[in-house]
Amino acid sequence: MLTLVAAALASCSTPRGVAGTASGDRADTLVVMSYNIENFFDPDDNPRKNDDDFTPDGSYHWNETRMRQKAKRLAQVILSSNGWHTPDVVGLCEVEGPDSTGLSAANLLVSYGSLSTRTLHYKPVCFPTPDRRGIATALVYNDDTLEPLALANLSVSSDSLDLFTRDILYAKMRTRRGGAVFHFLVNHWPSKFGGAERTIPLRGFVARKTRHVCDSILATEPDARIVLMGDFNDVATEPSLVDDLGAKILCDTCLLRNLTADTPDFSYKYRGVWSTIDHIIVTPAVCLKGRPQFSVVKLDFLLEPDDRNTGLKPRRTYIGRRYNDGVSDHLPVMVKIAY
Repeated sequence: MLTLVAAALASCSTPRGVAGTASGDRADTLVVMSYNIENFFDPDDNPRKNDDDFTPDGSYHWNETRMRQKAKRLAQVILSSNGWHTPDVVGLCEVEGPDSTGLSAANLLVSYGSLSTRTLHYKPVCFPTPDRRGIATALVYNDDTLEPLALANLSVSSDSLDLFTRDILYAKMRTRRGGAVFHFLVNHWPSKFGGAERTIPLRGFVARKTRHVCDSILATEPDARIVLMGDFNDVATEPSLVDDLGAKILCDTCLLRNLTADTPDFSYKYRGVWSTIDHIIVTPAVCLKGRPQFSVVKLDFLLEPDDRNTGLKPRRTYIGRRYNDGVSDHLPVMVKIAY
C-alpha cells in the first residue's frame, strides 16, 4: 500500500504553462463533496460477487429503470448542491465496483446522470474491490478544473481479522487554475453490522492503516494538502477517529483536522437519532487561506417526514425490501477550500 503512495508522490511535476498562485493573489476555491449513495448497483448480475439481491430477479427487484432514475437524481444532487460552482470532486461510497468490462456503477452515474455532455465534463474513477458484495469507493471529478496525476486503490483489508472491506481510493490531482496539488482519500470504514462493540477493532484497524497512508504522504511532502472523506461509520468523538486516526474537531493545531463540528446539521438518521458519520478531514496546508466550512447538503427532495419519530429523515431508496423511490439514507456533506 505505501509503495503505491510513494509511486504516486513521485509522479508529480510542475505543469508547463501553469503558474503557481502567489500569496497575494485572489484565492481560488475548490468544492469537495462526500456522499454515501446507498447501494448504487449495476442491475446486471456479477457472478464473482454477492450482488444477487440488486438484480431484477433479486429480493429488491433492482432494474434498469430504477437505476437510471436514481442516477438522474444523484446527478441532480451534485449539480444543485452549490449554485453555479458545482463540486470539483465528489467522493462516493456504496458504489458497485467494475465488472468484467472495467465499467463500474460510477460510470453509470456519469452516463445516465448526464454528467458528461458538451458543457459538463465529469469523469469517474473506481477500482475492483475485495468487498464480498462488490461495493467500492469511487470518485467523480470535473475534468475542466482538476487534472489527475495518480490514481490507486489502497487495501485496508485483513485476513487475520476476516475483514474484506472497501479499499481506500487514492487520487492525487492538480487544479488546472493555479496548479495546486491535492491528495484525496475516499474512505468507507466497516459498519456496525453485528454490533457496535464487536466491530470497534475493525474500524480501529482501518483507521490506523489510513493514518499510515497520511504519514507516508507527509513524510515526502510535509505541506501536502490531504483531504480525507467518506462514510467512517463513527461520529467524530469516537476512538477510531480521535485515537486511531488522530483526527480531532475544533483543533487548529492538529495534524488531521476533522471539520464536521462546523455545522449543527447532521448527515444520517438511525432509529430516530441524527448524527454525522460522514466526515471531511484535512491537513493544515488545506487551511492556510482559511478553515474550510463544512456543511450538510439538505435539498428538499432528499428528505421526507419521519412518521415513526419526529421531524424529517433522509428519503432512502428502500425501506426494508419496499422500494421507496428515494436517493440515499445519507445526506451529502461538502467543504469549500480556498487555495
